[in-house]
This record gives sequence, structure tokens and C-alpha cells, in this order.
Amino acid sequence: MSHNKHKLTSRVICLLLALSLSSVTSCGDNAAQSDDSAHDSQTATTAAVSELAPDLPAYNGDGRDFTILAKMEVSMSGRWTALDAYVEEQTGEIVNDAVYDRNIALESKYNINIKADYMDIGGQYSYNMYKEISKLIMAGDTTYDIIMPTIQDAALLSRDGMLYDLNSVGNIDLDMPWWNAQFNKDVNIGGKSYFANGDICMSFIRASYCVLFNKGIIEDYGIENPYEVVSSGEWTMDKMLELASQFAGDTDGNGKYDTADNVGLGMLNNHVEVFYTSAAGKFVTYDENDGFVFCGGDERNIAVLEKILGIYTNTDSVICFSNNSKRSANLAGLGHVEAAAAAFEAGTLLFLAGTMNNVPSMRDMTTDFGILPYPKYDENQTDYYTYVQTWASGCAAIPITCLDINASSIIMEDMAYLSSQYITPAFYETALKNKYARDNESSEMLDLICETRTCDIGNLYNIGGLVSLLTNNINAGKGDFVSTITSLESSIEKTLDEINELYS
Repeated sequence: MSHNKHKLTSRVICLLLALSLSSVTSCGDNAAQSDDSAHDSQTATTAAVSELAPDLPAYNGDGRDFTILAKMEVSMSGRWTALDAYVEEQTGEIVNDAVYDRNIALESKYNINIKADYMDIGGQYSYNMYKEISKLIMAGDTTYDIIMPTIQDAALLSRDGMLYDLNSVGNIDLDMPWWNAQFNKDVNIGGKSYFANGDICMSFIRASYCVLFNKGIIEDYGIENPYEVVSSGEWTMDKMLELASQFAGDTDGNGKYDTADNVGLGMLNNHVEVFYTSAAGKFVTYDENDGFVFCGGDERNIAVLEKILGIYTNTDSVICFSNNSKRSANLAGLGHVEAAAAAFEAGTLLFLAGTMNNVPSMRDMTTDFGILPYPKYDENQTDYYTYVQTWASGCAAIPITCLDINASSIIMEDMAYLSSQYITPAFYETALKNKYARDNESSEMLDLICETRTCDIGNLYNIGGLVSLLTNNINAGKGDFVSTITSLESSIEKTLDEINELYS
């Protein structure tokens, strides 16, 4: 599917207005605020400029098309379709218009015509974009100047030598604040960065995991303030279950704990890897001498898996909404994400674990809610970590078949910078912080969550099928992780050997 922008009329885009963010309003004001009023109050967002800007050489594209390949989930209305590559026109919706204005600024500055094509991402671990993009690159197709595949697909493309090292092409500086330092550090391979993330990709925010909590329940049940727990460093898996148990119970008295009851924690079957990352668990590390090295069998990582198993097998406070047998009749016909969100909105769920995409859907919820990071393993863990769904989130890369690496690198860097000036303020500061997040503490938690986003190389490659097997086993209530890992040892080592050879 292609979307072509009408050729720009000659006009000067003023980028000298200062960023002016409205203060966080009360819950009632947030719930009532319309998209139009939010847009009116944030007119400076789409013309913001910071003192720190990239130092880039001049480039004139002479009116050439500059084409971006972005991801799509089934259709343009899909939940994880990219919303940040291209829009046809201004609509009055603040994020849409931020994307439009950023592209206008790029087109005017470089005399280019931005276009976008969309490619279906397929199911998780299908690596559909990897397969299709590989075919294009192998055929020498030069259509795309920048590609924005899923993180999973980018990992395989980099492994196969189909992407430029962004650290060596010139013009791109991943140390700049419009790139995410934590993520880019964790996917850096021997000083090389084949794909990167940050403000350039809005799904990088949307696909970040967080925990929502019902503030009314906290107050009514006299439960400890979760914000204070996080700030004190005591927000651990055990602490989360402790607080969840203070609300959970068989409220209908039928002897069956399901979504008709008070649920302490609601989550999904694929959150195993999310808890694992938030607990600082690692499957693979990178050593300068040995390349990728498996560490998933280390004592602490096994202990982390045991802790996660304890959450999934908790039948007193926790419900996995992916398990249809745990659904009450009123939620039976909904998808698992929608069912969990519905229970949270209804006030029968204290903690809702999921991606940041849940936050905008709660804008009409009458009860106040707060936003938290995923919990740590224990209090000895120094930092919180936020897992990014590597199938749902896109990233930015340059294919080796791009027509002009100089142009691609210049525009990619400026696109990332201008995204930080237009799109991130519109989506994060205005939409998430001011419209959807309902208190100052949630805004602080959002900053913490976004600063600590990361993923694990071992997860990206699903080495030896280990990640998916562990997820399936934990959902089935199976432990014995040492023997499970041992049974896949040869497959894991073979996969890592292949990856190391390809990267070398």
C-alpha cells in the first residue's frame, strides 16, 4: 500500500516557536478534554525547536522521492500499524498533525517528496518483514531509503548483512538524546549498530510495557501507595503480589476464581519475557572476544524464571486473560487484550499489566488510574527495566540497497531529531502525560519507563526456540528450567555459532 504526498508548495516552515506544554490537569479535566481542545492548547508542539540540534551537511534532493518502508498489522487500521511515517493531510488530531508537520519540515529543508509503503508484519516470530525485505535486497531493489521494520525483523536483517552499520555511515550520532541510549547500547554488537530506536519511532513508546493500577481500589482498601513503593526501590514481584492479594478474592462466592471476582493482577500469556527483562534477566550477553554467549542457565536467571512461574501459577490473586477458562461470561467474546482492559475499566482489576497502548484506551474510565513500571526481581536489583515488545515496536535502519547512503543518513538523523520536536511532545507529553495520565506521579513514572526501555538479544533471535518454549512451559505451570535449558543446549549453541559467524 502506497501513500503519496502532493508536491509541496513553496513555503517556509517556521521552527522558532518555543515548546509550550500545558500543565497536568485534574482527573475531571483530563477525562473531558477533547482532541480539538488538546490540539488548541498545544499549538506550539508542532513548531518546537530545541537548542541542541544535529550538525548536518547541506543536501538538495532536487524534488526526488524519499521512500520509507513502514510496518503494518494486517491493515492500516491495525493495532500495531506504524502511525509515524506518513499521513496524507492535517486532520486536527494532534499526533496526526505532528507527523504531517515534521514531514513538511523535512521536505522543505531537503527538497524531497516523502512517500511511505507499508508491509504486513505477520504473526509474532513469523519474521514476515525479514523474509520480504530480504527478497527485495537480494534482488537489488533500490526503492527504500529508510526502512522501519519490527525490531525482531531488523535483528535478522542485520545478522544477514543487509543493513548498514549506523555508526560508520556518517551523519548519524546515536549518542544524541533523540536516540534511546539504553536500547541502542543493548543491541549494539561489537561497536556496530545496525538498527536504532528513539523518538523516530512512536511504536517504541506504544509497545513499551507498564502496569496500570486503579487508584480508587488502593484508597478504598487501604492498600499501600504504589508510587511510593516504586520510588523507595521496593517495587518487586513479591511486593506486587502482596498488594494484589489485599484486593483479590472470590467475591461471588461460587468457589471459582475467575474474572467475575476481584482480580489482583491481570496479565497475558506472552508477559513471561516482560517479567524476565524487568527482573534484569538475560539469555545472551555479548563478549568482545567470544561474541554472543549464552547465560540463561546462570543461577540468578533460573531464580528469575522460578519467580515468574510463581506469578503464573498463583490462583489466589492473578489471572492470565489469555486463559479462556478464567473468563466470566461477560468477557468471553472479547480478545485477551480487550478483556483485560474491560475488567480494569469495570473496577474489578487492581493491576493491569500490558503495553502503553492500554493507556489511551482508558481515557473514558471514570475512576482514576496510575501508571507504574514492571517490578524488579528483588530489592537488591538496582534499576528498573522496561521491556519493549519486539514484534509490536518498529525501529529505524538503512538497507544496503539504498540509492544514496549520504542522503539516507542525513535525513534519518534529522527525522529522528524533528520527531523529538514534533511527534514525541504531541504523543508523549500531550497525549500520554496530560490527557491520559491523571496525576503528576504518573508523568514521573512515564519518564522512568521510557528511559529504561530495552530488550534482550537472545529474545530477538528466540535462540534455539528457548524463549517460546519457556513461555509455553510457564503458562502450562511447568518448571524444571535447568533440564529444559539443557535439552536445548546444542540447538542454542548452534544458533549462537551461526549468529557469531554471520556477524563476524
